[in-house]
Amino acid sequence: MIKTDDEEKYLKITGIKEVLYQASSSIALLVGGYIAIVKYELSFVIVFITFVVALIPILLMKETIQKSERKHRSIMELMNEHFFDSTKFIFSDKRLVFLILIGSMMAAPVTTLFLYFQIYLGELNYSLGMIGILLGLHSIFGALGGFFAEKLERKFNEKLILYIVPVLIVISILLLQFDHIIFLPFILLGFLDSLFYIVLGYYINKLVPSEKRAKVLSFNSFCFSIVMIILFPIIGIIGTNVSLKVSFFVLSIIISIFYILLLIVLRKIKYFVK
Repeated sequence: MIKTDDEEKYLKITGIKEVLYQASSSIALLVGGYIAIVKYELSFVIVFITFVVALIPILLMKETIQKSERKHRSIMELMNEHFFDSTKFIFSDKRLVFLILIGSMMAAPVTTLFLYFQIYLGELNYSLGMIGILLGLHSIFGALGGFFAEKLERKFNEKLILYIVPVLIVISILLLQFDHIIFLPFILLGFLDSLFYIVLGYYINKLVPSEKRAKVLSFNSFCFSIVMIILFPIIGIIGTNVSLKVSFFVLSIIISIFYILLLIVLRKIKYFVK
């Protein structure tokens, strides 16, 4: 999109992509819930077959041949360019560092919650069919987040998005302590997570030149993975030795601390002072 001067269409196109992804996920989760009721093992067989079928067109794809004047370099040279150069570039821009950090610190807890939430619903005696429906609703609201991402960003601008969406994510995770309404904040998190993911990607892309974009996005995924590696086992250990409800409370405390730290950083680096 950069090379065709369509950068401003990023939000709209990414939103459409998110809608398609979440819509297909919701259908898969609803159907998967029904299949699990019929025969639990059958859902794994169908997933395996789907992956094999999807692999066929991927293997038949041909990579576009591009002319390149780059000289052959060793693996160490490529690693140095990819990691150290990209790290140096990212840390040269405080706003870019902040966006990557806030993305990882908000997305990782939501992802962790999504994976453990299914087990917790089972402990609350939700049927497999009802769990499938709730996960499907989470994805449907995720599709709505993708659909409204461009409109909300244009209306509320960067400052309000970076302040309000994270605090709504924090509040939603805190509300998971109330079992009788637990499905409401979980469904809302689908909307907020998709919205924040799309808008944050847009803000990051605006700060990064085309030739650096792949490296920056790779580093962004790296940071998310690091937070997941730390967070996921902590919540799992607490859930195993105490309870998942307590682990969700700990998760809400962690993400609240994340948000407070990010507010401090936001003011310190004078993010909105241009």
